[in-house]
Amino acid sequence: MGTQALFYYLIKHFAHDYNVINSVINIPLVKPFIYFYGSWYPFILLSTFIVYKNDNKLFHYMIISMLLGALMSQITFILYPSMIIRPNIEVHNITDWILNFTYISDDPPINCLPSMHCVYCFVTSFFILKCDSIKTKYKLLFAIYSFLIVISTVFVKQHVIEDVILAFIYTLIVLFIVHLNKERINKLFNKIKL
Repeated sequence: MGTQALFYYLIKHFAHDYNVINSVINIPLVKPFIYFYGSWYPFILLSTFIVYKNDNKLFHYMIISMLLGALMSQITFILYPSMIIRPNIEVHNITDWILNFTYISDDPPINCLPSMHCVYCFVTSFFILKCDSIKTKYKLLFAIYSFLIVISTVFVKQHVIEDVILAFIYTLIVLFIVHLNKERINKLFNKIKL
């Protein structure tokens, strides 16, 4: 996630011709979803930690998947700089304040296509679901919460549906690449003893 922040900063300061992403589907602003959107960092950290504690090999595959997903996304941000037009928020309550603060913190709203929030949610959810030692009820809980974060990205107008779709496609590609290279990944992590 630190690499993501560095690339975001660099692209933000050196890319200028952004493509404004207008969705073919107009999804309304649903302000309370900002709470799910804002919980993304803790969710990803917790998911990663849970896989690490339960299945070391899956953890290795997950880390590589996250790195590849981030790399593919960053390359896309460079080749096709994108931005979204967000609504103006009038602050009347704590939810409005949090949403407005999120918008101010992420201004300008660039590097949208694909949604990194969604790539990481899809990847971590996949590996949580693959982990045999995690009880089914907890897997279901994580999958539902991940889904809520994914849809929050469009309901709080940080992304459009196309960003989510491309994130899902990138995740499928990444998981396929990792599946084909499991032996190499195992050798790599055996060398670095992680």
